[in-house]
Amino acid sequence: MFDVDVPGGAINKESRFIEGVKFSGKEVVAIDSPIGRLGVTVCYDLRFPGIYQLLRFQHEAQVLLVPVAFTKVTGQAHWEILLRARAIETQCYVIAATQARKHNDKRESYGDFLIIDPWGTIIGRLPDQ
Repeated sequence: MFDVDVPGGAINKESRFIEGVKFSGKEVVAIDSPIGRLGVTVCYDLRFPGIYQLLRFQHEAQVLLVPVAFTKVTGQAHWEILLRARAIETQCYVIAATQARKHNDKRESYGDFLIIDPWGTIIGRLPDQ
């Protein structure tokens, strides 16, 4: 789970909402689809390139799916660059969606819908507006 305390900014402690709940997270998931083999991840996985390497080279994923909910501060710094890096290092297409919006006075998510080719080029974008 994602915990962050940005100096002078947002404090997000997802871990406080999951006490007593077990998350296995022991397997990577790849499934066949009409457009190719899909590697399925979640938000926090984006920070760990090894998961994407496993999906590509052991599970033969061709497209990586990344649904996320980045905070505004971490999203502005990391959202696009991490997605492009995962595309380049795996030579896969990356499809990423986020819930970018102001949820309330204390929480705002960042990002937009992106499709990135294996060269790291953004070939599709739906802005957060």
